[in-house]
Amino acid sequence: MRTRPDAAGRFRLPTERELAEQLQVQRPTVRDRLKVLETLGLVRRQQGSGTYLALPDAGFLQFHFDLALKLGQLPLAQIQDAMELISLQLAASAAIRASDEDMSLLQAAAEAIGNESQPQDFIDAQFHFHASLARACHNPVLTLLIDALAGVIRQVLAQRSAMLAQVAGARARNAIAYQSLTQAIRDREPDAARDAMQECHASWRREAAKISLLDPG
Repeated sequence: MRTRPDAAGRFRLPTERELAEQLQVQRPTVRDRLKVLETLGLVRRQQGSGTYLALPDAGFLQFHFDLALKLGQLPLAQIQDAMELISLQLAASAAIRASDEDMSLLQAAAEAIGNESQPQDFIDAQFHFHASLARACHNPVLTLLIDALAGVIRQVLAQRSAMLAQVAGARARNAIAYQSLTQAIRDREPDAARDAMQECHASWRREAAKISLLDPG
């Protein structure tokens, strides 16, 4: 089975009849399989135009990651480690590519982290900062990745938020770390931005260590 892109760059599949002949199966079988592929986001069918190959969108990928987390296939600790590694490069890239509008969004998100007192608002502000950081890199692959991981990222942030709430002044110190990161990006210093992001994560680990000292049991 071969397919070539049309004038719009889309890859159009053969008709159901042609696919049935090529695959030597019944047309209802082909129709059912196409419905499954459409549900997975791998094909898109347009009335009167045909069926086209497509990449899965962030919604499907988010479902996959959320399900994998619930089934225990992706331990939260491993997701957290991956987030930290990715975020270092996001910070450095944003320092190079962020537009003035991106900087305004990052600054607003960083300020919200320091101002929000309600747990869910604090989590939303942190997620908004990381999502804005990914978009500031102007790389659609990174944006797709963050959107796909939105659910699990929020779970990591919720866990961190709950821990920060147990230590006096922890959220304020966390907000300061994000302000330093934002300034490094504004200064167009990739290495400083990477170091500042590392400090954001290190700051959280220090706060988490304080909790273990307060509650050794």
